[in-house]
Amino acid sequence: MLEAGFEFECAVEDVVAAFAGLPPPLRPTHFSHEEKIGSDADRIDDSKRLASFIVKSQSGFFLSGPGVVYSIRVAVGRSLVCDCFVDVQPESARQLLVHLSKVQPIFGFACMPVERERRNRVTTQQGVNTIESWVGRDTQKYIPGFYWLTLLPHALMKRHGVSLDLVEGVAREHTELDGRQHLFRFYERPEDWHATSVVDELCASLPGIFDIEEIKPRLSTAKDFLELNSLLREWK
Repeated sequence: MLEAGFEFECAVEDVVAAFAGLPPPLRPTHFSHEEKIGSDADRIDDSKRLASFIVKSQSGFFLSGPGVVYSIRVAVGRSLVCDCFVDVQPESARQLLVHLSKVQPIFGFACMPVERERRNRVTTQQGVNTIESWVGRDTQKYIPGFYWLTLLPHALMKRHGVSLDLVEGVAREHTELDGRQHLFRFYERPEDWHATSVVDELCASLPGIFDIEEIKPRLSTAKDFLELNSLLREWK
């Protein structure tokens, strides 16, 4: 299983159309308010039924099919966020990023779930309580990180002062896509993430990139949950 994620500033209908246009085995077949298919009648190829469903789903919904689940989260005044879980071969994950780059995402990535947690999830122990939280995912503040496959628009790199040449010099592969979108592969296979420190070092060396190692010491200084929660809000 691989995880992918995207952030968009376009209409939800455009995002759904992009997912619906994916080739097999990435293409979803049904829509639902749950991860699993609720009714066989809720098929994506039923355009009228789908359009009515989207209008009623103001906080988000799921698109799913054999081996794929796409969660689309909607919030008024915020970017669309898509969390993707795909049981496919690695090259199909690359195809997912290339295809969705046509909708000009703000940011995108694909990797193993454990790598995603390594870059953006912290666990803090306070007494008998274990507190877990996602951090570093606000693209207004920084680039969330680098992953096995990372889709970076020129606009996001420019906003955070990240040099294309420096990133390209570290990446194993770099492809420039339409709309000045840059797709990087940092290691050959998604499972290779733990065998190299290249991404950790890149995140630590470049201003404008979220570095989870930088915040861990600060979290350990929190005296109680309220203080910890206040710190975590800084790095959402």
